[in-house]
Amino acid sequence: MVKLITPKTRYNLHAPHPRWYLHLQAMWWRALMAIGMLLHRLAPPRPPKPDFEKQIPSTLSGKSGTITLQCYVPKDWKAQKSLWQNKSHSEMEEDAQSEGENDAANKGKGRRVSTALSNVSQSMRRRSQGGRRWGKYPVVLNFHGGGFTLGTAMDDARWSGTVVDEVHAVVVSVEYRKAPEHPFPTPVEDGVDAVLWVHQHAEELGIDREKIALSGFSSGGNMCITVALRLWDELNGFARDAESRPNSRQRAERALHGSATMRESSSSGSTKVPPEGAHIDVIRPDEAPAIDTPPNERAVRPSNQMIKEASATVQNRALPDVRLRMLIPWYPSLDYTRTRAERRATNIRKDQELPAVFTDLFDHTVSLDSPYISPGVAPTSLLKNGLPHDIIMHTCEYDMLLDEGQRFHERLISPEIGKNVVYKLVKGVPHGWDKAPNPLKPTPGVREHYLACCKAMRDVFGTPPGVTEHETAQGPSAAPRGSTQVVR
Repeated sequence: MVKLITPKTRYNLHAPHPRWYLHLQAMWWRALMAIGMLLHRLAPPRPPKPDFEKQIPSTLSGKSGTITLQCYVPKDWKAQKSLWQNKSHSEMEEDAQSEGENDAANKGKGRRVSTALSNVSQSMRRRSQGGRRWGKYPVVLNFHGGGFTLGTAMDDARWSGTVVDEVHAVVVSVEYRKAPEHPFPTPVEDGVDAVLWVHQHAEELGIDREKIALSGFSSGGNMCITVALRLWDELNGFARDAESRPNSRQRAERALHGSATMRESSSSGSTKVPPEGAHIDVIRPDEAPAIDTPPNERAVRPSNQMIKEASATVQNRALPDVRLRMLIPWYPSLDYTRTRAERRATNIRKDQELPAVFTDLFDHTVSLDSPYISPGVAPTSLLKNGLPHDIIMHTCEYDMLLDEGQRFHERLISPEIGKNVVYKLVKGVPHGWDKAPNPLKPTPGVREHYLACCKAMRDVFGTPPGVTEHETAQGPSAAPRGSTQVVR
C-alpha cells in the first residue's frame, strides 16, 4: 500500500484577518483586475466570446453550488451538431426502408430493384458519415489564474480562441468557485466536477472522450495538474491512503448534507480548512491541529435509515473511466510549502515580481499541505499514476515561480516518473506576461508561443490542423509588429 508522504518542508498558515475582511479585499482587487482584463481584451485582434454556457451542479465539494462552463467551439461545430441531431431520424427512416425492401425482395420481381436501392442508400450514408466530425473533436478544459481568488473564465479568451482555431478543438473554460468565499479545496473539486461532466456529456458536446486535455495559467496551471491528481484519487477510491479515508457511514453522511460532520475533502491527503481566525505559525505534517466541528454542524445527525439509503447510493455510484490525454500548464504555482521570501529569493529580476499585496491575499485564502495545492512536492507514485504521459509546460524567466517550475520539470522527466514533457522557458518576461493590460496592441511574442503550443498539442492529439496561420522555417509568422522570435 502506497502511503502519502508529506514533505518535511516548513510552511506558514496565517490568518491575521477575519474572513469578512479578506472578502472585502478580494472584491476590491477583483474589480481592479476586471478593468485590467477589459483593457487586455480591447487589444486587436479582439478575442472571441464564448459560444454558449453550461451551468452544472457541484458534487464533490462539501459546499454545494453551481459551476459555470464557458464553451468555445470550432466554426463547423453547429453544422456538425445538426448532422448528428438528424442522424437518428435518418437512420430510423433507413431502417424502415430496409424493412420494406426486404418485404419486396421476397416477392421475386422486386428483388433486383430493392438490392439496387439498398446499395445506393448505403453509399450515400457512407459519404455523409465521411464528412462528419461529431464525436471526434478534442476538448481542452481551461482554468484561469488569479491565486484561486481573482479572475474569471473570460481571462483566457485569447488562448481559447487560438486553441479552437489551431487545434480544431472544443474549449471549456471553467468558472470555478473562488476563495475566500470558497476556500481550498473547493476550486480543485469544482475542476474535477467539470471534467466528469464533460466526459459524461461527450456525445452532446461532440467530443472524443480519448482526447481530453487540461490547461491553465498561473494558479490555473496549478489546477490543471492538481485536478488531474484529485481526479485520479476520486476514480481509484483514494487507494493510496485507504486506511484514513472515510468509511461508508461517513461518506453517506457527507452525501446527505454536504460534509456536515467534517470540513475536509474526501481524502486524508486533502488539506483541512482551519476555523475562522486561526493563527498557526509553524505546522509540520505530524503536528497538524485538530479541527472542532462547529456546534451548528454537530446538531445535524441523519437517521440510520437515511444513512443506509445514502450509503447504498454512494457505493452504487458508477464513476466513468476518465483518461486525460495531456496537460498544458502555463507558469504554474507548484510548491506552496515554500514561503514567499524563499520564492522571491529565486527571482533574478526583483522589479518584475508581483506586489506583496496580491501574494499576501492569495496566501491567506489557501491551505498549503496537500498534493492538491503543492503538486511540486507530491509523492512520486501519485505523479506517475495520476498525470497523463504528455505534458506541455511553460515557465517565465523573471518569475519567482521559475525555480519550482524547473524542479518540477526535472521530476516529471526523471526515470521514476517518466513523463514526456515539452518544456519552454519564455525568456525575458515576468509572471503573467501574456495578460498585459494594453488596449492598443497585443504583447509581443504571445501569439508565437500560443501557436507553437497548439502545434505541440496537435502532435499529441494526432489531429490535423484547424484554421492555422502560415508558418515559416523559423517559426510562426503571426507575431505582432515589433516583436522578436523567442520560440526555439
